[in-house]
Amino acid sequence: MTSVCVGNDVVDLERSRTAGRAKDARFVTRVLDVEEQEAVRAASEPDVELWCHWAAKEAGYKVISKLLGSPPPFVHRAFKVAWSEGSRGAASDALAGPSAEPIAAGPGREAATDAGTAVAVEIRRGTVGWEGRNAEVSVARLAGGVHAVAFAVREPARDAVGVEIVPRVELLDEPAAPWAGSLDELRSRFTEREADAVYSLASAAVRLGARGDLAARLGVSERRVAIVCGPGRSGRRPPRVFLDGGPVEADVSLSHDGRLIAWAIWVGRGQQMRS
Repeated sequence: MTSVCVGNDVVDLERSRTAGRAKDARFVTRVLDVEEQEAVRAASEPDVELWCHWAAKEAGYKVISKLLGSPPPFVHRAFKVAWSEGSRGAASDALAGPSAEPIAAGPGREAATDAGTAVAVEIRRGTVGWEGRNAEVSVARLAGGVHAVAFAVREPARDAVGVEIVPRVELLDEPAAPWAGSLDELRSRFTEREADAVYSLASAAVRLGARGDLAARLGVSERRVAIVCGPGRSGRRPPRVFLDGGPVEADVSLSHDGRLIAWAIWVGRGQQMRS
């Protein structure tokens, strides 16, 4: 039923593990091909450029896994990032403060919602490719992080123009957020099928945030919506959207890193506010 596949990945640039990694030759060689390594070396902010590539690959991998029906081996170097010519400038401007998180429309950040914790500015756009499969990708810079959103249309005949992906980045420890509380408290708000994929406070929080956004987009109460992962290894179980226990024309991608949680959703135009 789902005709658009969505992926996303967030990187918290304030975590100590992200600082200085562009100088880690072993790590860079493992995750980037030769052209990508050169782009990082030439960047005004090599660490930011590195994590833009990383997030794009992670988001693209999620999309391609959905297209294939099962996740392929994730060798980062094999997932090639190709930035569009107009999106290779400096990636230095981070904007702070509470404000709107943009909507990705095919998949750029071009319009604003009333939600989100930080202004996100698109700094990269391009594709992620693997063995003939490709995903469109957009990477945004926000205060202390980068966020990649990717998508692909499942039916080749369908026009990707006008595909609207709604991304969101939030703080895990936001006091008044719907996900504020202990892990046990949050677990109690999931069905048994949903809770099977909850393994940490962040994984619970991002599911609650995404579920609330999906319900609003579908125009239904949140109790009718579920985000369920199939059987398999953690991290290789793409989430699926269910409405009243059955599949629906919608897709979701979940990500979290450090203090940040992020998701991206797509809802078919015929499904929006009509359920």
